[in-house]
Amino acid sequence: MVFDQQMDQQGEQSNGSILSAFLWGALADCVGRKNVIATTLAADAIITLICSLSQTFSLLAVFRFLNGFLSGAPASLIFAYLGEFHTHQNSNKNICYVGFFWTLAWMLLPGLAWLVIPQSWSYQVPGFTYNSWRIFVAMLAVPSTLGALILLCFPESPKYLLAVGKHQEALLVLSKMYTANTGNPPCEYSVKSLEIQGADNVNFPIADNNQMMHKKSILILWKTMWAQTSAIFLPPVLYNTALCSLLLFANMFGYYGLGLWLPEIFNRFEDYYKLHPSETVSVCELQQISSNINETIKYFPEIQNLTFENFDIKMNSSIAIQSSLTSKETSNQTVISTVATDGAICDGDEVNTRVFFNTLIIGAACLVGNILSGLLAGRVGVRVMPVCTMLLAGSCVFAIYFLRSSTQNLIVSCLFLSSIGTGNFVITSVVVDLFPTKIRAMAVCTSILAGRVGAMTSNIVFGELIDVDCSVPIFLMGTVCIVGGILGFFIPTKSVNKVS
Repeated sequence: MVFDQQMDQQGEQSNGSILSAFLWGALADCVGRKNVIATTLAADAIITLICSLSQTFSLLAVFRFLNGFLSGAPASLIFAYLGEFHTHQNSNKNICYVGFFWTLAWMLLPGLAWLVIPQSWSYQVPGFTYNSWRIFVAMLAVPSTLGALILLCFPESPKYLLAVGKHQEALLVLSKMYTANTGNPPCEYSVKSLEIQGADNVNFPIADNNQMMHKKSILILWKTMWAQTSAIFLPPVLYNTALCSLLLFANMFGYYGLGLWLPEIFNRFEDYYKLHPSETVSVCELQQISSNINETIKYFPEIQNLTFENFDIKMNSSIAIQSSLTSKETSNQTVISTVATDGAICDGDEVNTRVFFNTLIIGAACLVGNILSGLLAGRVGVRVMPVCTMLLAGSCVFAIYFLRSSTQNLIVSCLFLSSIGTGNFVITSVVVDLFPTKIRAMAVCTSILAGRVGAMTSNIVFGELIDVDCSVPIFLMGTVCIVGGILGFFIPTKSVNKVS
């Protein structure tokens, strides 16, 4: 089914981003944030265009893996790059505002797909087809291309330049920023020299930057990656590395685990209440019905194309299905009559239109959360928003078990995705703030790597346990989110950027 194929492609892309995390962190700390982000964005655009030409699922999966491998760089490094242009007071706020545009893209993407993919246009020659969904994939190269071109107009991070000893280049960047902000000529910029203070002045065991640039040695690259990896797992930053990794693991465990299943839950509620408008049903009862249907299809493949809506999904009918399966004398036609409301065979990938509008409503709620987090950043303690967003998200996950209608599901989903999505950017801003510039990119990539592992783990766990007992994955995800909120109390209140 389409949902399964989307999950497979999501998995391939996640695998690529996980495998590349250490590479991009090491490169960004060696050759600069801007160079790595711009190069990977351009390469990602090229791979996406080639991906749209794929004629088999295997090729599509390979290119999506490469997309994930490349897009892992800008998806992680952009936070360090942005944060290093701002003071401590403004860094967290601006990173939180990045979440607004991420959420906006998340809202626009399914709308674009809804407009483009259903179109019947297709160009075909022997051995080659180019149709609407391939056009949609090609369109995804546009943002990466624009991002790479725009980034060419931006300077390297001044904090990075200062950390690697390029004081004059850092001063030149700051003077240009002064001119852009005030309109005054660079000569009026009052700062004439720079020095490293605080945690950025600590000598970490990392490879020499200039040696890496001049020799272009792969061996030195690997030594650099090992040295930087060792640095973030040794005192004095080991505590921060472990804490930030656990925080993002917990956040993405709930975010991508349950978040990817919410549209399916919406669809099941809508289909059920079309047939039974005067009845109520819980999420786990819906899952049990679906499991019964899937079990029936295993024995009687003749009905595999029936949609959820085409089944008589009263609980009594589900019990009847199970009873029928235990009888070896039951004919195929009897079972089909039991589970089908009218015996019609339809397209099995139909999704209720209301689900799309629910997604827009949830997206709007997430936008509000992003704006509020930006307004509160710097005004409340560093622990307040990570703790509150994760505890609220965990409470919402627990509440899903008790839902009895699609309206209740919509309200809880808005609260859940708004809180945990906002929490993702809030925690990321904390990660940027807790590490010195020399190892910041590696630390950010490592923490986000832990989050991606959490996302993959939750999808596997949710998929395996949902048919065993619906309550187990729900309460597991809720517990992980609550633990993430408790971990927020251990975030250090003293930032390295306060003294750098």
